[in-house]
Amino acid sequence: MDEQLWNQVQNAQPPSSTYFGQVTFDLWACALVKGMGRVPFDSNMHKPEQCRTAIDICITPLPSSNVTFNVERGVIAESREWAGIVLPSIKALGIEAKDLHEKWVRYEMVPTGRTYEAKDQAGNLTGETKQATTIKFLAVFNTLEEAEAAATAQYGNGKESQPAPAPTNGGNPERDVALKFLPALVAQAGSDVAQLAGIIAANPLVSKYFDINSAEVIALLVRDELPF
Repeated sequence: MDEQLWNQVQNAQPPSSTYFGQVTFDLWACALVKGMGRVPFDSNMHKPEQCRTAIDICITPLPSSNVTFNVERGVIAESREWAGIVLPSIKALGIEAKDLHEKWVRYEMVPTGRTYEAKDQAGNLTGETKQATTIKFLAVFNTLEEAEAAATAQYGNGKESQPAPAPTNGGNPERDVALKFLPALVAQAGSDVAQLAGIIAANPLVSKYFDINSAEVIALLVRDELPF
């Protein structure tokens, strides 16, 4: 049997789950209402002790990246997600949260410990339980150029998804068919990145056009989740 294949098996590592982008924060006073989640705090409707601080986090990908979607999370400052995961990662960088606003960053998506019931593309509950994820910051850069250089060092050419996705409208019917299989494969893997990489590689049609780093695959893995 091919010795190189044995070496790959022996030294296999999960695909990188770190990304680059520019982060912005939007803060507002909120109250938590059952069945509605976060709503704007209204002193005429809510008790003072109900007031919380909502934090909307948005990360825009690098201009050079093939990733075309923003990563967004809506949390509250008093939650375990923020106080126990996101904020400590910011403090580990030696800065305050306000200093990270509009900066270029490297980050990863990590489990929060919370689960939720997945929905299909029509918004219907599927009965599938998934692990919620949130943002853990790993590095901050003073300029876009620094972030691009770091992405180049990690990905080889600065691209966060390779190869670049091809047009789907009238461009390649076979690729469009392969694209339709992706949600089912992600569900089959249970959003396990390493397992999904193997499932895609074992599917000749899908692997012809996509891999674990393709923007369409990443979009399914880190798509928005309900905060409550």
